[in-house]
Amino acid sequence: MSLTPADGIVIAAILLAIPALMLLVRVFGRRFDWNPEVSRKLVHVGTGSLALTFPLLFSNPLPVLVLLAIAIPLMFAIRSGLLGGLGAALHGVERQSYGEIYLGLAIAITFLRADEQPVLYVLPILVITLSDTAAALVGTAYARQRFAVEGGAKSIEGVIVFFVVTWLASLIMLVLMTDAAPLNLVLISMLLAAFCALVEVDSWRGLDNLFVPIGAVLLLARYLGSSPAELASSAAVFLLFLGLVLAMAPMLRLPQQAARAHAILLFLILSIVSLHNVILPALAIIAHLAARTLRPCHSERPDFDLLYVAAMVSLFWMFVGDAVDRSVISLFNLTFAGAGLGFLVLVLVGFWRLLLVPSMIVAGAILLWVTETNLPYSRWFMPSALEVAVALSVTVALPIWRPGWFDSQRSLRIFALAMLVPLVLCLRGVLMP
Repeated sequence: MSLTPADGIVIAAILLAIPALMLLVRVFGRRFDWNPEVSRKLVHVGTGSLALTFPLLFSNPLPVLVLLAIAIPLMFAIRSGLLGGLGAALHGVERQSYGEIYLGLAIAITFLRADEQPVLYVLPILVITLSDTAAALVGTAYARQRFAVEGGAKSIEGVIVFFVVTWLASLIMLVLMTDAAPLNLVLISMLLAAFCALVEVDSWRGLDNLFVPIGAVLLLARYLGSSPAELASSAAVFLLFLGLVLAMAPMLRLPQQAARAHAILLFLILSIVSLHNVILPALAIIAHLAARTLRPCHSERPDFDLLYVAAMVSLFWMFVGDAVDRSVISLFNLTFAGAGLGFLVLVLVGFWRLLLVPSMIVAGAILLWVTETNLPYSRWFMPSALEVAVALSVTVALPIWRPGWFDSQRSLRIFALAMLVPLVLCLRGVLMP
C-alpha cells in the first residue's frame, strides 16, 4: 500500500467537501424549515455518494484509511460543538445516534474487504446510502404502522421500502458488475435485501450504518459464486437457526430484537469462518446469559451491550486481519474464550468456584483444537499452551479479585480484559514475523 501526492490532494479536497456539504444543508434547512431527519439524510446521501467514488479515486486502501483516520475525529469534533453549530445538520434529530462515525468505519472495513472486487464495495455502500435514506424519509413522512425497537420505534412502511430499494439496487448492480447467472442474480439480490432489512430493523443508535454494509459485503463475498442450491440451503439454515433462537428467547428472558441480533451476529461470523470457529463466541454468549441471570449488572440493556461489544471486537479482528494481510482467527477465538471465562467467574461463587480450573482447561482445549483445525487455512499464528493459559488467567484474575467492578459496563470490561494478551501477541507477530 502506498500514498502519493495526488492522493493527498484528493484527501484534502474531501475533508473540505464534507464540512462544506454540512454547512450548505444547514443553511438551506434553516431557510426552508426542513425536518431535521431530511437534513441528516441529505448529509448521509452526500457522504455516501462521495464514498462511492473511492474505487476510482484511490488505487489501494491506505489513502482511504488515512482519510477516515482524519475524518472520524473531525466528526467527533463537529458532534461535540467545537466547530460551532455545523453539527446541526446531523444531530438535529431527537434520538441519540453515532451514524456518521459508524459509516466512516464501515467504509474503511468494506474497502479493505472488497479485495479489488468493486462490486463488494460499491453495492454495500450504495445500499446504506439509498435504502437507509428512502426508508427513513418514508417512515418519517408516511408511516402509519410502527413497532418498538431498542432506542425508539420503526415503521413497517420503512422496512418494506428498505427491502424494495435494496433488492432493486442489488439486482441492477449485480447485472452491471458481475457475470453471474440470471437465477443466481435473483436469489442473491433477494437474500441480500431480506438480510439487510433484518439487520436494519435490529440495529440501534445508528449502528445500521455499520452493520448493513458489513453484513452485505460478507454475504456477497461468501455467496456471490454459490450455486442456487447452496443459496437456498444457506437461507433455509439461517431461517431455521433464527427460528430456534427466537423459540428459546422467552426461556432465556431474551428480548425478541436481541435474540434476532444474536442470531445475525453468529450467522455473520459463520459467513467469514468455518463452523468450528463459532463455538467459542456461542459459549461466550451463553456464559453472558448465565451471568446476566444469576448475577445481574446495573445495565438497563445488558444483552444489547454484549451484542455491541462482541460485534465491535469481531469487526476489530477482521479489520486487523485485512490490514496486516494475515489470519488472526486464533486471536479472535482466544478473545472469546477469555470473555466466556470472565462471565463464568461471575456465576461461580462459593463452592462452585472449584469448577473454574476444569472450565479453564476445557476452554483451553477447545481453543487449541479449533486452532489446530484451522491450520490448513491459517498458518500465521498458533498460540502455545502456555500463552493460552496466560491469556485465560489474565481474564479470570480480576473478576475473582474484584467481582463488583463488573456490575457496571460488564461486557465492555470483560472483553477489554480478554483482549489484553491477544493484542500483545498480535503486536509481537506483526513486529517480529
